[in-house]
Amino acid sequence: MEEIEITRAIVETYTQRLNEALESDVIVVGAGPAGLAAAYFLAKRGLRAVVLEKRLSTGGGIWGGGVGKNIIVVKDAEVLDEIGVDWEQRGELLTAGAIQLAAALTYRAEQAGARILNLMQVEDVIVKQGHVLGAVVNATPIMMARLHVDPICMAARNVVDATGHDAELVNMLRRKLPDFYPHGIGEGFMDVEPAERGVVERTGEVFPGLYVSGMSVCAVYGLPRMGPIFGGMLNSGRKVARLIAEALAEE
Repeated sequence: MEEIEITRAIVETYTQRLNEALESDVIVVGAGPAGLAAAYFLAKRGLRAVVLEKRLSTGGGIWGGGVGKNIIVVKDAEVLDEIGVDWEQRGELLTAGAIQLAAALTYRAEQAGARILNLMQVEDVIVKQGHVLGAVVNATPIMMARLHVDPICMAARNVVDATGHDAELVNMLRRKLPDFYPHGIGEGFMDVEPAERGVVERTGEVFPGLYVSGMSVCAVYGLPRMGPIFGGMLNSGRKVARLIAEALAEE
């Protein structure tokens, strides 16, 4: 029966992909601009990268641009050119289509070898001997329905918190380690220049095996928020990929 063959193709292919994703070099949590950029640059360096996205679609805050106008702004075209996104010069700024950017980041990340699993939500991190070594994962619909269903685990040599404003993984550690960022998590007032600069400068490891990228950086370090300008986010993803690749090479 053809209907069963269609179902079998879906189940068997997805099961194979999930099984291959259970152990990787890096788990990137969050498929927004920083997370997707990180996954692309990690995969381009030959590392096994798995992206976990709790929502149905990838792209995070890219899609809506500013107030629903689907245009984003950057200050340089380096990453846009890398992934093949069209852009226009607007004075000292560059504009690009939000839909094209979100789609291109997603496509190029998977094309480079990263595996993106949507509707997968991290509910905890795996910590062994003081080092983050993976994520505890459940299906988003199960989490939304608050059903008492146990999660599964995924292992990685490093994990990236690219969950955005909430810095979800850092907050998971804070709940069990009171001395870890006791001052709290949150961003400052809107101020584009220091936010764009700081989100790249402060991208890095915050706990053994756990890195922050994108808006998670702003939340962790209390940096200003930046609004619909995305260059710092993309460059933060590129930087975290480089830092992890260098750390793994040293190991």
